[in-house]
Amino acid sequence: MIERVDPETGKKTGGKLRARAVSDRLMAWGLVLGATLGAAQIIIFPLLLKSSPLEEVRESARIPSYLASVYQLINGLVFIGEGVMVGTGSFLQLSLNTLVATVATLQALKALPPKFGITGVWMSFGVFNIIRLAGVWIHQAYNGPLAPKNLEKENSR
Repeated sequence: MIERVDPETGKKTGGKLRARAVSDRLMAWGLVLGATLGAAQIIIFPLLLKSSPLEEVRESARIPSYLASVYQLINGLVFIGEGVMVGTGSFLQLSLNTLVATVATLQALKALPPKFGITGVWMSFGVFNIIRLAGVWIHQAYNGPLAPKNLEKENSR
């Protein structure tokens, strides 16, 4: 990565600092695009209600459809965050995060569908997505190479 030294402060600029700025900008775009897609799904939701003549089918699809729309917001952030993890070579953390999310999802699939039916399956998808988002957040904020404390350490050298 190209790094420059600020002549006034003597601190390094560019390199990982620029990468962090790009990462933050991409995360913002992921949030905006995820929210846009989720909102579009909610807007088209009334069309879904007309897709079946059976009231039971329409009613059972209502909550899962809203959950799927909310998950788009999370997926927008996770998509970018996991890309940053790959780009910074944080493969172990990405793999462990996916493993933990998968195990939690399997447990949720055992517990939630018997209580909530098809909505419980979608709630289990939510468990998967939320744990992946938590892993991305931990990477971005605390232990990834572009985390603020790691950038400060490198910038002070």
